Amino acid sequence: MNCISELLAHDALPVAVALVAGSAVLYFMAFYKKSLPAIPFELRPPAESIPGWRGNEVLDTPTIFVKGQPDLIQCFDPATGRSLGQVKTTPIAELDDKIKRARNAQRTWAKTTFEQRRQVLRTLNEFVLSHQREICQVACRDSGKTLVDATLGEVLTTSAKLQWTIKNGETALADDSRDPGFMMMYKRAKVIYQPRGLVAALVSWNYPFHNTIGPVISALFAGNAIVVKASEHVAWSMAYWEQMVKRALNVCGHDPDLVHFVTGFVDVGAAVTSSPLIDHITFIGSPEVGKLVMKSASANLTPVTLELGGKDCAVVFADADMAQCIPVLMRSVIQNASQNCIGIERILVQDKAYGKFVDEMTRRIGAVRVGSILDDEPNTVDCGAMVLANCFDRLESLIEDAVSKGARCLVGGHRFAHPRHPNGQYFEPTLLVDVTPDMDITRNETFGPIMVVMKFTDERDALEKVHSSPYGLGSSVFSGDRSRGRRVALELRTGMANVNDFGVNYICQSLPFGGVGISGFGRFAGPEGLRALCVEKAFTEDRFPLVKTPIPPIVDYPIQDTEKGYQFTQQIVAFAYSDSWWGSVKAGLRLGKLSL
Repeated sequence: MNCISELLAHDALPVAVALVAGSAVLYFMAFYKKSLPAIPFELRPPAESIPGWRGNEVLDTPTIFVKGQPDLIQCFDPATGRSLGQVKTTPIAELDDKIKRARNAQRTWAKTTFEQRRQVLRTLNEFVLSHQREICQVACRDSGKTLVDATLGEVLTTSAKLQWTIKNGETALADDSRDPGFMMMYKRAKVIYQPRGLVAALVSWNYPFHNTIGPVISALFAGNAIVVKASEHVAWSMAYWEQMVKRALNVCGHDPDLVHFVTGFVDVGAAVTSSPLIDHITFIGSPEVGKLVMKSASANLTPVTLELGGKDCAVVFADADMAQCIPVLMRSVIQNASQNCIGIERILVQDKAYGKFVDEMTRRIGAVRVGSILDDEPNTVDCGAMVLANCFDRLESLIEDAVSKGARCLVGGHRFAHPRHPNGQYFEPTLLVDVTPDMDITRNETFGPIMVVMKFTDERDALEKVHSSPYGLGSSVFSGDRSRGRRVALELRTGMANVNDFGVNYICQSLPFGGVGISGFGRFAGPEGLRALCVEKAFTEDRFPLVKTPIPPIVDYPIQDTEKGYQFTQQIVAFAYSDSWWGSVKAGLRLGKLSL
């Protein structure tokens, strides 16, 4: 206390305070990382996305093919059949040029800091947040979905991915120190995540914005360039999404050639997957096409991540909170007309709750209204259109097969001729109950608004019925018993599982996304997804400047006594890896003796 009193009375107090404050400021300046801000920009959406737009003719028979012109894609709104114009496919020579330009741009981009990459993502995220309606309307026009479904499936998911990557991407890709082990204790060992170079993504049509932007986010943050081959069924909106990303890069001072979107049919996709200049491929689609992608990529041993759809199940026990469960399962089937890779396509309900569950779903599904959110009156549309009309025969056939084997179709079951949009592509919201594993619909992905309900008795019965399908992407378990919910979820042969919910694992962008079985392999999202786009380089260096790896004379080439050299190496193994300290001591003594 006397020391403090003396210091307070001393003239040196202001100097001491200044030294402490100055040190604090210098420390802050040295270690504080200044964030680069988002840079605002504007981009006008296409006029066709405006609600009520009537600029072009309604096609008599909507199709993406233009007779006699294989280099053109006919674009149209699946909710109305109205033409959105034609898009030229990417010529192979132009594709090759874009690939080369992207590779050249990546060499510079790979040297950018994580903060520079974050700035691009912040800029993109700010644009998305301030232009939600425009983005949703473009997605609705190209894929026929509703604004609610576009907000949840296109915007929310994209912003979740952007924010997670901004906040956690650097940590996920930071050098990962590893234990070098006893023999290499004088070394530093780590895994260093380096960009692969140029990656490609071939993505599906069900979420045209999110499916194209998602791979771009991860590729750019990992230091890569990317070529995106979007589905020909949503070619109309691709120019808008591409301009958005290129503008974000450009305003932040980076080369827009880092990102290229290409469109076309099978030939363009094959040219991408077979290119020797592509260092990784992400494919989202069907198992049949996934096999072709893998075969094409194998010519250059290009690594692939395959997400090939699912036949996701929801297991509903009698003790589930039905007031929460039923609305969640309605969304799992009706959202985006169930054109979701993780849409619930099989609902297994325990026998004690089965009757009431079916009654409630009959009422709810029978009340669902379909139509065009951009063209119909307000508050008249719950469910949008189907992107692919050529699936209707298959869907009706699957329902007919189930009914012929004992199922009951209580609601819907057929394609729907909309009174206002006769050329739109709609399927009736459908309720199919009393379904059993021998019916084709339980083993084939429907990708349509069909609620399939099955009955089960106990846990074992539920698991057997779930596992009758070869798919294994996502799953849900609903139960009031938390331990049972967790137990059953962990026994499901799927890549993802949610207890008392549906699909929320994808909003948790820290989690990897992917499946097992014919649902594919590899993961995107989370640290695993970012690292998949990197070369995982094993790296060692000396821990201490004067301590290096010596080669004992007894095993230095040319080896003078090979038998003695062999015994010496034997004892090195025993010394380093013996289970007992006494074994290591004996080996050490033998090493000393052999070294003499």
